[in-house]
Amino acid sequence: MIFEVKFEGGLAEFHKIPAYDGTKSLEGLTRSLMIVSTYLVEGRVRRKNFGQVPLHFHLTAHRPGSFDVLYEIAYTAAVYGGPVLAGGVASNLLTDLLKTIFRRVTGADADQETPETVQHLEAERGGDVAALAEAIEPSVRLAHNVINHGVVNININQNAAPPAAPLVQLNAETKRYVWENVINDEIRVRLFSVGSFNANQGTGRAFDLELGRSIPFELANNVDRITVDTLLQSISSYTRTRRLGDDLRSAIAIRYTSVDSVDGRLKKIRILSARNEMRDL
Repeated sequence: MIFEVKFEGGLAEFHKIPAYDGTKSLEGLTRSLMIVSTYLVEGRVRRKNFGQVPLHFHLTAHRPGSFDVLYEIAYTAAVYGGPVLAGGVASNLLTDLLKTIFRRVTGADADQETPETVQHLEAERGGDVAALAEAIEPSVRLAHNVINHGVVNININQNAAPPAAPLVQLNAETKRYVWENVINDEIRVRLFSVGSFNANQGTGRAFDLELGRSIPFELANNVDRITVDTLLQSISSYTRTRRLGDDLRSAIAIRYTSVDSVDGRLKKIRILSARNEMRDL
């Protein structure tokens, strides 16, 4: 499987990029791709020691273009949750995962529908996609290093059939989103439906019924038992409605603070407490 990373604009138009910032960007891109790729092999989020997994990951020769780099990924086995995925299925899932996770980390997923393959993964392994997004966020931030410092855009495509739009695009807007945070300590209450939850990390994603989009969350250290039970009830109802067609109410009231982008967009919420009804908070 080949992925093309194309640097565009600025110095890239002369087939070169700044050595320091460019190599830092490649480091961030490499680590991001490795974290997602190794997840399909191991079924867990690995953050280090990537040489120990049955995966061949190579940076191949540059290709003629503005400034193009090719990554070659080859699975000896692609496993998540037990079953072995054949090459074509693994390829589709990796592509969909990369597209989904990069868009979530860079704030570009608000108007994008989650691919069916990723929806199925989230239903089967709740919280894993959110954990992957959290794991690659520092690397994605590093990948933006060269943006506005010699390069205008970085596009990632699957090399087999480049689409009209890139699989992933990093630019000045996504850099501003991932590099700049505003801590918002105002306590608010809103209705959410919990779509995924990682108990080990205390993180997940919840659908904001007012904004109409999925938001990552983390639990405050002192949340009570009722809060955890309420979150689990919501995700159970959500899963049974999505997978079995049950008509269950998954909306719950969440009391939270947040991390916002500089333009006011909600990036992440910190859950202080959760109850079935707003009047109970």
